Amino acid sequence: MEKSDIRKEIAVLINSIKEHSDNIGDKVHIPQLELELILLKIEKLYKKSIVFNHLHSLPAIADKVVLKPKAEESVVEKVVAPLPIVQKKTELIKPIEASEKPIDLFGSELPPIIEKPKVEKKTEKKEEKPFLNNIQKPAIDDINKAIGLNDKFLFSNELFAGNMQEYNIAIQQLNSAGSLESAMDYLVNLQQLYDWDTEKETVKHLFDLVDRRYS
Repeated sequence: MEKSDIRKEIAVLINSIKEHSDNIGDKVHIPQLELELILLKIEKLYKKSIVFNHLHSLPAIADKVVLKPKAEESVVEKVVAPLPIVQKKTELIKPIEASEKPIDLFGSELPPIIEKPKVEKKTEKKEEKPFLNNIQKPAIDDINKAIGLNDKFLFSNELFAGNMQEYNIAIQQLNSAGSLESAMDYLVNLQQLYDWDTEKETVKHLFDLVDRRYS
């Protein structure tokens, strides 16, 4: 590009920036788009000025300094021979075959090893203990009559929160359930309702009485 063309572009940019400056005037707020456009033109003016200054000073430098062409350096390509690839032979370790007859260190054959027959240990099966006592207790006709006075208050306090009326209703229902299955279903409902601990002795005793009532 010639200097005259760059000079014209510089003049156009200067005039354009001046027009923007006149349009702004005394505005308090400058629109962001217009401000970015002014900055872009200023940056372009700066770059064009540098190029123009370089072209303007180029002839003076050319007259004073004569550049000598550099001699072409011959490039010697070094051919590096590839290193030989050494392949390592991996020897497979053969498993040691066991001889039928064992041999000691001095080469004499040893007598064959006689394996003792394995004796299976008999595991004794432990009989599972039922929930109720293993001792067969006599059957009863009436749960209420089978409960003594001390057990009556114990059942009432520990199983029915001291409510004697609820205790009497529960014993009457268990006594007249008609079958062991019906009585056990009702007893399980009571256990869930009052949150009984099945490991408690009073709970086990009541289950035992119901079982003896319908056995």
